[in-house]
Amino acid sequence: MDNSTPVLLVIDMTNDFVFEDFNKNLALKRAKGLIPGIRELQELFLKKGFPVIFLSDRHLESDFELKKWGPHSMKGTEGSQIVDGLLTKGILTFERDWEQEDLKKARGKEPPLYEVEKGSYSGFTDNGGIPTALSSLLNKLGIGPGSSLYITGLHANCCDKHTAADAWFRGYEPVMVSDCVDSFDNTEGVLGMGTTEALAYEKYWYDARIMTSDEVKKHLAGLPVKA
Repeated sequence: MDNSTPVLLVIDMTNDFVFEDFNKNLALKRAKGLIPGIRELQELFLKKGFPVIFLSDRHLESDFELKKWGPHSMKGTEGSQIVDGLLTKGILTFERDWEQEDLKKARGKEPPLYEVEKGSYSGFTDNGGIPTALSSLLNKLGIGPGSSLYITGLHANCCDKHTAADAWFRGYEPVMVSDCVDSFDNTEGVLGMGTTEALAYEKYWYDARIMTSDEVKKHLAGLPVKA
């Protein structure tokens, strides 16, 4: 297993989470500002031959989470599609009902661009606690514990946070890209933490590194292209 290949995770950058025209209740308008920075990181990771993995809510009516949030990013709707402006050409998607057989297409794929559908907060854990395809995909790509998973997207205090936790529980190093994540403001304290507090939480509890996108680009520039 390889513990030196970095992986870029792009979490919940779907229309319902970004654009009010799709979901006025859950969209974070300023999340549009994340798109250029995430795309630059995508381009660099892919140029180096490093995997880029979208982790996207594709909810089913049976998902427990909908009891709290209502229907959002529902599978089969335009609201669940990745926002325009991010690189998706040639993407290989592992759907909610993925099977081990599907992993045969992953290794050696060019570009190393993937999407894992999920039905709960964490990119690793689906509705009801069953695993998403993420752990198995990383395994298939030969990316083992000790590898750095660079987390971007939404939200720093929810899906990013739970993905960081599950990554750390499995021996990966979460890296929070501070200017490529965001979340709703916690002005009344009802969310428990805002973005700044979430990053501090992840740094303390999960040993997450906090890096800006410029720092990530500088670091990656010095790494060799993956053969």
